[in-house]
Amino acid sequence: MKKLLLIASMIFTVSFVNAQSFENGDMALNVGIGLGDPYYSGLVPIPSGNVSFEVGIVDIPNVGTIGVGGFGAFATSWYNLGNGYRNTYTTFILAGRGVFHQNFFDAGNFDLYAGLHLGYGHTVVNYDDDYWSSSYNDYVDTYLVHDAFIGARWMKNDKFGFFAELGYGISFLKAGISLKF
Repeated sequence: MKKLLLIASMIFTVSFVNAQSFENGDMALNVGIGLGDPYYSGLVPIPSGNVSFEVGIVDIPNVGTIGVGGFGAFATSWYNLGNGYRNTYTTFILAGRGVFHQNFFDAGNFDLYAGLHLGYGHTVVNYDDDYWSSSYNDYVDTYLVHDAFIGARWMKNDKFGFFAELGYGISFLKAGISLKF
């Protein structure tokens, strides 16, 4: 436990390097977890896993930078039916990502952005009870995913930071680490 606290304090006490906002040619990788299931209510969720990558492609002077990339996510949750039965919901998302990073004002080590995901979603429902499993086969759905989100990236230095995004894709809140190349 002491080692974990020491490592955490070292990360948070790293001297700040004047990290720049996201610019043309920059590449960023976000790896995180998500909380809140926007598709099904009443389910017992397990935090989703997500990864996104983007590269800055266009600088608009005094306005911001446009970035493009990809997004992938996985989530599973279940609905307890009682008597030891539960239906399990598993969702995969693969999508393109378009992001606008603002530079209207100096946000210091924060990169404020908004964007869209557009891609493919795949959900499988496994029925685990006498009535549903005998009456129905497992349910499979493939669909178009569209998600608008806002986010912030807090860079501790030029290469490492943290991110958080609010949207309605795989989860309402996504947060984790961010690596910039």
